[in-house]
Amino acid sequence: MDDYESHLRPNFGVFPLSELAERSAKTYGDKIAMRAWAGDHYREISYTRLCDWVNAIARWLIERGIAAGDRVAVLGENRPEWGAAYLGIQAAGAIVVPVDSLMPSAGIRHILVDSGTRILFATNRFLKDVSEMADIHELECKVCISEETFEDAIPLSQVIEEGSKLIHTLPQRTLDELAAILYTSGTTGHSKGVMLSQKNIASNIAAASRLFPLNPEDNFLSVLPIHHAFECTTGFLLPLYCGCAITYARSLKSADIMADIRNTGVTMMVGVPLLYEKMHDGIIRNIRKKGWTTQKLFALLYTTARLGKKFGFDLGVALFRDLREKAGLTKLKFFISGGGPLDPVIANFFNRLGIKLLQGYGLTETSPVSHVNPPWRPRNETVGAPIPGVQHKIVGANELGIGEVYIKGDNVFVGYYKNEEASREVLDEDGWFKTGDLGVVFPDNYLQIMGRKKNIIVTGGGKNVYPEEIEHYLNHSRFIAESLIMGIPRESGYGEEVGALIYPDYEQIDLYYEELGQGTKPTPKDVYNLVKAEIDAAQQNLADYKRIRRFRIHDEEFQKTSTRKIKRFLYEGAMFDTDAGNHR
Repeated sequence: MDDYESHLRPNFGVFPLSELAERSAKTYGDKIAMRAWAGDHYREISYTRLCDWVNAIARWLIERGIAAGDRVAVLGENRPEWGAAYLGIQAAGAIVVPVDSLMPSAGIRHILVDSGTRILFATNRFLKDVSEMADIHELECKVCISEETFEDAIPLSQVIEEGSKLIHTLPQRTLDELAAILYTSGTTGHSKGVMLSQKNIASNIAAASRLFPLNPEDNFLSVLPIHHAFECTTGFLLPLYCGCAITYARSLKSADIMADIRNTGVTMMVGVPLLYEKMHDGIIRNIRKKGWTTQKLFALLYTTARLGKKFGFDLGVALFRDLREKAGLTKLKFFISGGGPLDPVIANFFNRLGIKLLQGYGLTETSPVSHVNPPWRPRNETVGAPIPGVQHKIVGANELGIGEVYIKGDNVFVGYYKNEEASREVLDEDGWFKTGDLGVVFPDNYLQIMGRKKNIIVTGGGKNVYPEEIEHYLNHSRFIAESLIMGIPRESGYGEEVGALIYPDYEQIDLYYEELGQGTKPTPKDVYNLVKAEIDAAQQNLADYKRIRRFRIHDEEFQKTSTRKIKRFLYEGAMFDTDAGNHR
């Protein structure tokens, strides 16, 4: 792809994350690195101040006995202190464990225990939850990274004050050292720890910087949870690598996001498809409120922009300049979508308004970006071409060229933490990572994802849901003999929600009614209500995005293989309509 190579920009090299704060401070000094809403104003952190925080945290950790290989976790909402803790852990030579803030308490505790976390940096809200958990033996102390400090935690301000007085020499890290352990949803009720090296993450940042014309004048809006690999790499580490500013969104409300974009001059944002769908819907609603004349004018301009695209002209930039100015979007350069399939209609809509919405692809195991549509030649029906330094191939292709997507490059993870068997299943001897996704590669090297070989359900918000994890909880119910979790297509046709087929344990249900001593047999409605109650109870241990939106009673045992595994493919066409037999 000579044309592709000619558009790539030079980068600043690949170096350990422990050096990022120091390098950027020397280059960008008092320029704003991060800003966050403080109720009536934005509080701003310069690159110099961020570096001071990072070094102080690192020295404090070393003073506490933290050394190479030790695990230190970060848990909380998006804020500058989260980033300072992350980089401070790197600078101390330790391994950072970003914890999913949307996880239920049981999942958070599992991660802290499984990783052997020694110190936890967390906001007040989560410190309270952790204090109510059963004792975590290896957890030595907690640091509060929010303004209000929890009673048994050390305030971050104290950590920085004490650390700034210490003179410990910070370790020199190598690219082969482990940088982070990111936990993904597991298949048996527990998460798997994805081990990412310094080279994995640093090479991904450097490669991404070559694709986009980023400079110190750019401003990223951080919307997605920062623990997520997509946001952490592209919405946190990448902008700091390029000297950009990061604005932390005050909330996920569309009005607040638009206010942050308008007030701070946001130029770039990464998000999941659902976010862009909501923004699209909001723009359409506002146009409809303006009346018939505005609607007709918008339709005319939009049609003109669409026709212009067919002939290679980007007319939307000029035609919709007034609309972008009124919405405060004049400085926006790019929206990047990942974490799930993006409807090309949504991408085309923003592109015709003069805002480039580009779809990418990757997994936590690929640090996470492996593909993205380049700004100079996007193809919205695809996820783009491999980023620099990444290779892909299709294995087991059928007559249409569709097969499993394999990925290779410095961004491919080291393996799963304390799980060599799972690592061997997805990493071959030559370093190729088996994604489990089905795709096809076109002659121009662009990749189109066609579906999944695995059973993963991808929600509209870009969250991965493993059916086996939910089944694990459901099947512990006395009244559920078997369950089958499957994805139900959303009305837009992009992304899925969670649905379930439930085969009740009728014997146990009959015994239960006998125990009640009412002398009656359960009716179909009784069975439905009992199963519904069991589902609601089982879901107390699941994050909201994993919860079942609809279920249907299945009146016979599921067909199985000789090894007693359900033949899932036989039930892929199961209909989930909205009759009384469904739970919403």
